[in-house]
Amino acid sequence: PQFATQYVLGYFKNFAQNKWESSVEVYYKDMKNQVEYKEGALPKDDGGNNVDNNLTFGRGWSYGAEFFIKKRVGKFNGWVGYTLAWTKRQFDEINEGKVFYARYDRRHDVSLVFNYDISKRLVLGATWVYATGNALTLPISRYFIEGQIVNEYGERNSFRMDAFHRMDLAITLKGKETKRFKSSWNFSIYNVYNRKNPYFIYFANEGSAFDGTLDIQAKQVSLFGIIPSIAWNFKF
Repeated sequence: PQFATQYVLGYFKNFAQNKWESSVEVYYKDMKNQVEYKEGALPKDDGGNNVDNNLTFGRGWSYGAEFFIKKRVGKFNGWVGYTLAWTKRQFDEINEGKVFYARYDRRHDVSLVFNYDISKRLVLGATWVYATGNALTLPISRYFIEGQIVNEYGERNSFRMDAFHRMDLAITLKGKETKRFKSSWNFSIYNVYNRKNPYFIYFANEGSAFDGTLDIQAKQVSLFGIIPSIAWNFKF
């Protein structure tokens, strides 16, 4: 079974008559019996009807620091969070036994959330998030052998996707409250500046290796561009 041990040290402080709260935490997490596919194995391979033949076990660890500050009251309120982190893995049968960054290793992770009470019934909200791109393994060279493309890969997860970031905006209009009923309208825009955040990368082949016209290009697939939405919420 997989198991982990985590150590956390934190400092928490409220100030300005509890209008503000802040915290700083550092952590270290040690993980045992982590599971990965062996080099060259694919999820669709049955490993001779035993999927365990395609798996290898190793260890992992992560460490970093988290910073947080929040304004709790007032017409203008919100919070800022920042995480600096490292996440690594080591498997004897992967990457020649050398340590490599996990796929979801994210060096920087930032969240900004702000709300402004225009009136008692109207609230403007804005959110911005940023995260270092995921680590991935890509070919460093290719060979053509008897018309077949043979990829040569470098170290595990030695490349990075582009960073993920987006901004969301929202306006909330609260309805008139009664003793039995509360409602609100929410008008929001997800990914305001239509950032094409990477979801995964694939390679497209054009032409033929036989006549020397083969062209291989890496292409990025992105999900969820700008999305406007309207929602009505009610309680009774």
